[in-house]
Amino acid sequence: MGMGFVARNHLGECLLAGNAKLQGFSEPELAEALAIRHALEVCRSKGCTSILLASGYLTMVNKIKSKTQDRSTVGTIVSDINSLASGFSYCSFLHVRQGMNVEAHKLAHSCEHYVNLFIVV
Repeated sequence: MGMGFVARNHLGECLLAGNAKLQGFSEPELAEALAIRHALEVCRSKGCTSILLASGYLTMVNKIKSKTQDRSTVGTIVSDINSLASGFSYCSFLHVRQGMNVEAHKLAHSCEHYVNLFIVV
């Protein structure tokens, strides 16, 4: 399974895009949480300071935005995500319908050919 992400600025312009391969994960919620955490780690390492990340997984976006501690199987990863997000001057998570996150979806599927691909714009 692959994951893809596109980090945008407050105007919706692409700052950074990338992908990575997930080994042994088939649960969609866990895969989405790992993808978001990976995106934040890459953005931080590339010097991004202000980002917007979109996800087609509404439940995950709600968990990240929630003020209560998540005690589910992805709770630790959600905590990591919030900790990483606090290190940016601006970091927002947005839910988009599944068909609207086309670039990230294509990057995830490109893992069959290109793994750990990063595009800096």
